[in-house]
Amino acid sequence: MESVVAAAQLLGVDLDDRQQAQFQRYRELIELRSQQFNLTGHKTWDKIREELFIRSLRVLTPAGGSVPTPEWFAGKRAIDVGTGAGIPGMILKIALPDLEVTLLDSMGKRTNFLAEVANELELKGLEVITGRAEDLGQEIGHREAYDVVVARGVARLAELSELTVPFAKIGGTVILPKSQGVQDEVDEASAAFEVLGSAPALVIPVDKPGSSPPDDMVYLMKISSTPEQFPRRVGIPHQSPLIEPDEND
Repeated sequence: MESVVAAAQLLGVDLDDRQQAQFQRYRELIELRSQQFNLTGHKTWDKIREELFIRSLRVLTPAGGSVPTPEWFAGKRAIDVGTGAGIPGMILKIALPDLEVTLLDSMGKRTNFLAEVANELELKGLEVITGRAEDLGQEIGHREAYDVVVARGVARLAELSELTVPFAKIGGTVILPKSQGVQDEVDEASAAFEVLGSAPALVIPVDKPGSSPPDDMVYLMKISSTPEQFPRRVGIPHQSPLIEPDEND
């Protein structure tokens, strides 16, 4: 756990003994359940530590005072869309106990696992929901109800923004960690950002903490209400993402 503790300290978060024990138990549960079903592609402790734990902490990276810091997250309400094994939402919850977190995933096996983790780690202020972003994003109590929305998804930004921005309240922030080299996606999704009520994306390169490849952290500030038709029905954001037609087509 020394590397995780050091990574958190680099970001201004001092993990106490209880938090370190929670990370240790979380690791054990990931390793155990990954033997039973496809919880994550990372099976070894080295990969879990670097790709899941430490890389998730990069969401807390301060960058010139223009984007969130650990202190900024305090007392806020956050949702992790498509959380999978709890990445990065569970990591943020353990590191920042006062952050109120909702973990959303469409697969019952994963949400059952997350409920088990929450119970064993005795985490308060954590909600686990089995469902689709397209559906939950239309529900009172979740639509435009969160200060922070995170998603470490593989979908392109034009699709991912439709699945995340509707959850953010006006003034809220969507944080989307992506692999380095995201500018083409940002350009492609610029029309989607505007339609959904977001300001243009802010992209900050992040390569620390940890030894994982650099990330581009994409920040979307919610500046106006999302039109009621978004998000669209399940599957539609993937099949027909909000991309401005190419005038040359």
